[in-house]
Amino acid sequence: MDGRRARKLLGVDRDAGPDEIRRAFRARALATHPDHGGSASAFNDVRVALETLAAVVPRPVRTSALTTAPLTRVDVYDSPRRAAPRRDFADVLRSATRRLG
Repeated sequence: MDGRRARKLLGVDRDAGPDEIRRAFRARALATHPDHGGSASAFNDVRVALETLAAVVPRPVRTSALTTAPLTRVDVYDSPRRAAPRRDFADVLRSATRRLG
């Protein structure tokens, strides 16, 4: 399948980005999926169209502060005045049996 046919099948423009292509695929997949009243061949065509366009339009690399900074765990209980609550199965069992009396 070529890119022109894939775009026509999904209903996206030539300059559509990866997110728009993905949204169009999901909409067409719901309409053509055999579990939702569509046919297997129509759903397969939509799936091949997505694969074709995914090869032509790569996903952008997302960068954020989390990907550039080292991963550190920020914990609410880092304060010296407050200790982290620790409960294991025995504590949970004890509190449950106290409630039951």
